[in-house]
Amino acid sequence: MAETLDAPGRTATGLKLRLFLMMFLQYFVQGSYLPVVTEYLRSGLGFAPSQLGAFGAAISIGPLVAPFFIGQLVDRHMATERVLAFCHFAGGIIMISLFFLEGFWPIFLLGAAYSALYVPSMMLTNSLTFSHLADREREFPLVRLWGTIGFVLPAWWVEMVYLKGLEGSELDRARGIVLMFAGVSGLLMAVYSLTLPHTPPVKKDQPDLAPGKVLQLLKLRHFAVLVGISLVVAVSHKYFFVWNSPYLRHILDQVGIRSALEGRISSIGQIAEVLVMTGLGWSIKRYGFKATMLAGVSAYLLRCLLFALAVTIEGGQASYSMSGWMPQIEMNGPAAMVFTLVAMGQALHGFCFGCFLATAYMYVDRVAPADVRGSMQTFYGTFIVGAGMFAGGFVGGWIGELFETSPDATPLRSALGVASQAGMAEFVRELPDGTAEAFVADWTGIWLSGALLAAVALIGMWLLFPRDAGLSEATEGEES
Repeated sequence: MAETLDAPGRTATGLKLRLFLMMFLQYFVQGSYLPVVTEYLRSGLGFAPSQLGAFGAAISIGPLVAPFFIGQLVDRHMATERVLAFCHFAGGIIMISLFFLEGFWPIFLLGAAYSALYVPSMMLTNSLTFSHLADREREFPLVRLWGTIGFVLPAWWVEMVYLKGLEGSELDRARGIVLMFAGVSGLLMAVYSLTLPHTPPVKKDQPDLAPGKVLQLLKLRHFAVLVGISLVVAVSHKYFFVWNSPYLRHILDQVGIRSALEGRISSIGQIAEVLVMTGLGWSIKRYGFKATMLAGVSAYLLRCLLFALAVTIEGGQASYSMSGWMPQIEMNGPAAMVFTLVAMGQALHGFCFGCFLATAYMYVDRVAPADVRGSMQTFYGTFIVGAGMFAGGFVGGWIGELFETSPDATPLRSALGVASQAGMAEFVRELPDGTAEAFVADWTGIWLSGALLAAVALIGMWLLFPRDAGLSEATEGEES
């Protein structure tokens, strides 16, 4: 114990620094590609909306399949740090391969394989951290904070250094460098993982799934309602990631900025997430689980409405330049309004994640009987949130196909008798072979459809989920 503690109840500073770096590298990998990969696929490789959605589903398949093989390795056969090294080494090779590929099917299949490797690595870094901290509740948030820092940093680094000065089709193709970044940082993480504290398999820390007991809990109204609402919210969550970077690229083009800024704008969401998470415990204690989760679902709805409104504002003009390491943006009134609405929408990501998803995990842990707590978390996280995000990729692609038409076709809103053309813009999709094809994208329709998804979840939560349901039952169970 003396080797791991500076003082009773405190983890040694040296060990914490090692865990900080582990979390930083873990999420640096994901932050390299996730915020902008769909824009690269759309503008750089010419993927259609349905293909963007399918790729979004592919990189969400990890939670559905990983527990059945990666979990078994960690639980029974290999030390955590070795499995972590394997996941990142294989994932790094896949990401580097994706950098050189252009066809849909190879990218789709390798994306699914990558997800099956990367998703369990997130769980492994959490479990390894918990195994070596002296005070989990007090020290883990600080360790996990370095993951958020790692997620945010790549966008600034890539856009300010590697994509600096690029515009148009040159930028569209060059943006694929994010895949190489993810691959190389993954290989670095693989090597670093082998230096982490030894964490051998501990079977008792990984309870087997008890499906019968979990399914019995679905008879409880509050748990069944949460499961149904969470499926819809998870679809909405993935929907945002499918369309956020292409939308930001359109907004920048709309006001006359051709440089790469999408990643840095999207990082507002992760910064807000840190702030929201610091106050989450207070919110749950003061307002309860239902009110906090309602705030989270409301954030999903409001974000889509803000994006739908921002794209209808016309006349915006802005310019972008760099002064040393500081970006300089000048804009007129309409452009300032557009950027304000978009920035507010990005910031709402912190409320979406913290107030609903993180709170829901906490709620499940709180109401679960002690003997099936692990099973309920596995069921909820893997089969509900995971399945929802997997489906969300396909839903996003399908809706995108509805609202992206050729210039000579009748847009969906016109077919529905809507005369306004606000928020519609022509988009030229350039393919790797040099050919190009024009389309009309209805951004207002895309985001209002996302708002409709969130509205279904909000109404369901408001009407069907009892206030702080299940908490009294959980307390009675613990006391008995």
